[in-house]
Amino acid sequence: MEVHCTVKNCRWWENNYCIAQGILITSDELGEMLPESYDYQQTQSIVQQYGETSVDSCMATCCKTFEASGG
Repeated sequence: MEVHCTVKNCRWWENNYCIAQGILITSDELGEMLPESYDYQQTQSIVQQYGETSVDSCMATCCKTFEASGG
């Protein structure tokens, strides 16, 4: 599956593609409660602690896989 990304200062960005092994996307509301970067492998613990989320539009979602690149 291709994941397109335009955030070129992300560690996982490569020529407008996300090359992360996995991606965690959640609601903005829950995203505000989580650390700035949250590993996708911790998704199950998020669901256990906070439950699953619902949103009304893409504007209410955030990617928690972002990590700033070294340069």
